[in-house]
Parts: sequence; C-alpha cells; structure tokens
Amino acid sequence: MESLEKLCEQLGSNDQVQVYHAKRALAQMTAAVGAPGKEAERAELAAALAKAEAATKAKDDKDKTPVPVYSARVRGELARAVSLVGGDMEVPALKQELADFDAREMARFALDRLTCQAATDALAETAVNAVGAEFRVGAINALGRRNGSGAVDALKKCAADADSHVRLAAAEALANHADAAADALLIEAGKQHGHRAALRISKARIRLAENLVRAGQKDAGKAIYQSVAQTAPREPQKKAAQQALAQLG
Repeated sequence: MESLEKLCEQLGSNDQVQVYHAKRALAQMTAAVGAPGKEAERAELAAALAKAEAATKAKDDKDKTPVPVYSARVRGELARAVSLVGGDMEVPALKQELADFDAREMARFALDRLTCQAATDALAETAVNAVGAEFRVGAINALGRRNGSGAVDALKKCAADADSHVRLAAAEALANHADAAADALLIEAGKQHGHRAALRISKARIRLAENLVRAGQKDAGKAIYQSVAQTAPREPQKKAAQQALAQLG
C-alpha cells in the first residue's frame, strides 16, 4: 500500500483516476486499523493523519509566512479519515483547520463524528465564536447530539445570540438535553420570531419535556406539556402534549 505522503500527493492530483484510487487506499488504511486489538496501529495512523493535516511550509523563498502543505481538498479527505480513527490527540489539527474558510467545513464534519471531550470543547467554541451564522449552526446542531460537559453551556450562550438563526438553532438543540432551565430560553426564542418559528419551538418544547421525563424529572416535564397544551399554535402539538399528560397521570 502507498505511503500516506504519496496518497496525499495523489489526492491533490488533477487526474481524477488517481484521486479515486487514493481515496480508496485511504479508506482501506482506516478500515484496516478499525478492528479490536488494533489500538496501537489506529493511534499511529491517526497521529500521522493529523500531522499531515497540520503540516505547513514557507509561502515562498521570500515570504516565510507558513501556509498549508496540502490543498483544502486534500486536507478535507484527511479530516474525513481522522474522523474514523482519531481522538483527543488529533483535535488540535482539526481546530487549526477551523480558521481556514476553505477547509473548515470538513474539520467541523470530523469534529462532529469524534466522540471525545476535546472535540465537544472545539465544537462549543466554534458554536459561540466562529464567523458566519450558517457555520455556527452546523456546530450548534452537533452539540445538540452530544452529552459532553460544556455543550449545554455553549448552547445557552448561543440561544441569547444577536443572530436570529443562531438563536433558534440553539433553542432547538437545547431541547435534546434534559435541562429544565432551557425551557425559558425556548419560550423567549419563540417570542422573538414569527409563526413558523413558534411552531418549531412548540415541537422542541415537547421534545424537551420527553427528555426530562426520561431523565426522571417528571414534574418539570409535565409543566412543559401543560404549557404547550395551552399555547401551541397548532392542534397536533396540543394533542401530543395532552396525550403525554394523560399517560403520565
């Protein structure tokens, strides 16, 4: 099998046949270390991928400003591979990519798929501080699927953001966490938007109530169901809340 350096060269080729074969070889590399008992090999490959991802060189002979060795397209494929085998040690290389507008989406993709705490921290920082509402919403949605410490705190900050898209996305993501205090933020988000947003918030509040009940916070869940049953803008959400109340007794 080709070396990783050679594969990176092929991934950057204008020959699509070479690119295809390089992608296949990289996929085979990650698959080969995915089995139980391959932890050492997996860590070695992950470290090599991250090193290539973060590799820099001088811009030219006169300008010594460091620039990436590989194109954004190549680094995107490396990030995809890191998402399959990486962990805490590889997160700094992906965080470095978040500052590059041409490469940051695949870095966010990889961080979303890593389950380690360092990845959660990087996503939380991105959700709160990154440039661009759409990109931040991607990180916010990722935090809605994670339980690591810091995820809920970041979402609460975003729920009070100046950008309306960020606020609404954060409110909906908070509904995936069993945090009763989040309901006030959802209600506030619903007040600041139109009818369509109010419907989304009602659905999110039902989801929040479900998660609270599952987490053993029955009273908090019931209170939200009762509120939705009275205030939801459409009958399906009202009926869903009423049915949940009937089941809870």
